[in-house]
Amino acid sequence: MSIRKTKIELKKMVCVFDGQEEGLSIKKEKEYYGFETIDGRGYNVFLDMKVNMGVLSNWIGSYPKAYFELVDDKI
Repeated sequence: MSIRKTKIELKKMVCVFDGQEEGLSIKKEKEYYGFETIDGRGYNVFLDMKVNMGVLSNWIGSYPKAYFELVDDKI
């Protein structure tokens, strides 16, 4: 089985939902980075853009698009 490298396009976004009230790991008005989920209904969200050996670090979860406002479509 081979693993195919895929380019992802990270987007800079700001959280518009106070997830901490719901026990989530996202905070209102904080900046995050992410890319769309496969189904296109949400984002895989990261705290920063650090890449360690080809792997993005600091993944905090997948959240619906409605929780975020895009700041910059292309980084």
